[in-house]
Amino acid sequence: MSAAEIAELRASRAVLDVDAANPADPFPAMNERPTWRCYDDAVERHGKKVPAGVWYHGLKDGKADMPPIPTDTWICGPLHVEATTANQEDGDHGRLLRYRNVSGNWKPWAMPMQMLAGDGVEVLAVLLADGLALDRKNKARILDYINSQFTRKRMRAATTTGWYGKAFVLPDEVIGADDIWYQASERTAPYGKAGTLQGWQTEVAALAVGNPMLTLCISAALAGVLLERVNRDGAGLHLFGDSSTGKTSALQAATSVWGGPAFRRTWRVTSNGLEGAARMHTGTLLALDEIGEVSPRDLYECAYALINGHGKTRANVRGEARQVSRWRVFVLSTGEVTLGSRMAAGGIEAKAGQSLRLLDVPVSGQYGAWDDLHGFPSGAGLSDAIRNGAAHHYGHAGPAFARALIGNADTLDLAGRLEAITSRLGAVDGQETRAACVFALCALAGEIAAGTGIALWKPLTAVEAAIHAFGLWRDHRATGGRNAEDVAILRKLADFMDRHGGSRFASIEGGDDAHLIRDQAGYVDRSGGSVVYLFNSGGLREATKGYDLNRVIAAIDRAGGFAKKGNQKTAISTRTPDGRTPRLYHIDPDRIMDEATK
Repeated sequence: MSAAEIAELRASRAVLDVDAANPADPFPAMNERPTWRCYDDAVERHGKKVPAGVWYHGLKDGKADMPPIPTDTWICGPLHVEATTANQEDGDHGRLLRYRNVSGNWKPWAMPMQMLAGDGVEVLAVLLADGLALDRKNKARILDYINSQFTRKRMRAATTTGWYGKAFVLPDEVIGADDIWYQASERTAPYGKAGTLQGWQTEVAALAVGNPMLTLCISAALAGVLLERVNRDGAGLHLFGDSSTGKTSALQAATSVWGGPAFRRTWRVTSNGLEGAARMHTGTLLALDEIGEVSPRDLYECAYALINGHGKTRANVRGEARQVSRWRVFVLSTGEVTLGSRMAAGGIEAKAGQSLRLLDVPVSGQYGAWDDLHGFPSGAGLSDAIRNGAAHHYGHAGPAFARALIGNADTLDLAGRLEAITSRLGAVDGQETRAACVFALCALAGEIAAGTGIALWKPLTAVEAAIHAFGLWRDHRATGGRNAEDVAILRKLADFMDRHGGSRFASIEGGDDAHLIRDQAGYVDRSGGSVVYLFNSGGLREATKGYDLNRVIAAIDRAGGFAKKGNQKTAISTRTPDGRTPRLYHIDPDRIMDEATK
């Protein structure tokens, strides 16, 4: 803000500066009271120095017929209301405050007006934490002072990090605009800076050369900035493998793009807490370490939400729907097990859609996560070097990347480049294409970082890392290019026949065993020299619990799993030993087993 603008703001405030025409007594005359005044410097009054800050100059009744008596109360250190703030929809109103702390430093804060709704203790907590001196006996009057101030200057308020129009917002910096302030009523992620970009380039990013997993993680840390620009709600990768293989070190390298070691979070949190964390990191990176620390139920509930970008609809005290939390973030996770394995530990089966939102990538380098040790004697030595570099140089690459996107917005062709990289990965179906887009997004971010001098990598370094990781994901997925939900259904069905084939299916030829069958799932036909299971609809639903019956039938049909079908019907009227003719599904267990395990 220019000096002229500041002068205009001061002229428009209800709080008056020192009256130069009356230097002997800078405090207001009787006819000017009651009023607030803010003195940026200590002033002299009647031969004594009066401390700088906000003062309330009031009046109190005199005794009997005596005139009112002036009162002068020091409230706090220097504090100005520089502007009013509001978002693009004329909501989230606030005040842009500027105040000087006890160290003599001026600090800005865009305070949401909603923080004045109660006792205002949250406002005081922020001001005290920032070092504003105040009179504890009169601390509540700070809120009255702020609320009473009006100014003609208006600024735009951003309540989350990430893109705001053509500008990119961080808690302590807005890139690409001068009239936007970050205004939050809740905690913010620990973005921060230390060291230099050059130090980060040599001590962190340079170690990614020859190490595709590290290249992928650093690129993923930048990919969150691209999400809105390529119209994606979110994306995520989960690195899994044995302990002490370098996963956490790679994650620490990724977090150094935006902040220090504290920027890395753990999975030890509830699903509600994860929603809050995602909102705090919107537009950038949410790094989550050790998936084994989250409960299977919380993981199941948040796996969709983290990538889809919105939380649950909740009610307020009046039973009305609250505004749903929204975010747009790239999630990078680590752990010793996959998402599905962690859910299974709680008896919960992962859906194919969940595994396609947070992609499992096995860590399988020559030395744990690493392939090139860069002269270090072991993988542990390289991991230590990465963590050390990330602890001393951080918080520069992310803002520089956003600055590069803004400066080259007309020439980058993000959508075209993303499509070109995706096609190089060789996806064979829609689900693989969806996953390929995530790896391609990382590659695109890495290539832009290299092309703009942020990461000193050769061209195609990030693309090659993405191709390598996509191959690891596809090999681990082991669906042979088939639909993941189809495979999951077939595996459930195969498992059910394997466990219950001898106990819950009566012989279709009849016999003495029929009365021994409990919770009958159907019949078994061994008359043709092979085994065919004849499921009733209830048995088939139970065997594939969690999937719609029509979806199950389609998966079996595509796999060629029906031993017999009639006139375009998958269920056939079949005579049973008791003379009934129910419609049964004739399923070939060998075919199902083959398709489920190939």
